[in-house]
Amino acid sequence: MNQRSGSIGIGAMIIFIALILVAAVASTVIIKTVEDLQQVSESTGDDARRGLNDRVRVNSAYLTFDGAADCEATLFQHNGFTGWSATYPVGDYAGNDFLDPDDDGVNEAVSNDATAIKVDDGCEIIMYDGPDFSGWSSRLGGGDHNLADIEANARPANCGGGGCNDQISSIKVLGFELLLTMQLAPGSYPIEAQDIFWTTTCTGGTSALIDTEDIVLSGATLIDGKNTEGIETNFVSGEELDVGMLFKVEATLSQCSPEIGDKITLVIHVDGGASSYYSLTVRTLDKGSDLMFN
Repeated sequence: MNQRSGSIGIGAMIIFIALILVAAVASTVIIKTVEDLQQVSESTGDDARRGLNDRVRVNSAYLTFDGAADCEATLFQHNGFTGWSATYPVGDYAGNDFLDPDDDGVNEAVSNDATAIKVDDGCEIIMYDGPDFSGWSSRLGGGDHNLADIEANARPANCGGGGCNDQISSIKVLGFELLLTMQLAPGSYPIEAQDIFWTTTCTGGTSALIDTEDIVLSGATLIDGKNTEGIETNFVSGEELDVGMLFKVEATLSQCSPEIGDKITLVIHVDGGASSYYSLTVRTLDKGSDLMFN
């Protein structure tokens, strides 16, 4: 009887110890699961906060032309793109500059003798009757344009009624670029430069034209022309921008060639964060004008 009671007691003890071990293992699993859930919850919450808070604010959008897209336009003597020709990079050409655009002392163009022009994509040109940007004018975008195109876009219409043939004496070549000044919105976490993208959208006939690039590829610096280490050079991938830093971005518009009255949609997107939307009304094409406020 005593032996049986001892066996029962030992068995009960073994079962009791097994239950304790099982409970310990179960509690460890539960605790680990709770910790994992907490980490997932915190990570999800952090991602959600970043998705809302990581935002870039645009302070200004200045219109510039210099060097934008390396635009050129080539003016021709005859309607079939034959005869003499003269090539004009971005800039204003009147007087001797119109006659000798490459400044080599040899006149490539002849005043009041041109009939056709080829314009690089992303460029726009304005050609004028007078030698000082006066008289009738005709504004054209990228493409090959003959006399009919020049006359169709002339102001006043048809070059004042007398036709536009052999009347061009000065020209402006416009390559559009926006100099954007930006900063992180309050509450943003530090953002790496290559994670910030800009996109512009403008209409062209029945289609929408889009330009987009991250700010590292575009060329960006702090407002003083330096990177985050205080060196006079552009940002590179991996540089972190913090709240309070004011930086500028060169946004070249190779597709969009706006005209007065157009609206440009500007979007600044943060990879893993939020997007900021702006509508820019083009009220002037003067260099240095701020499209956000003009």
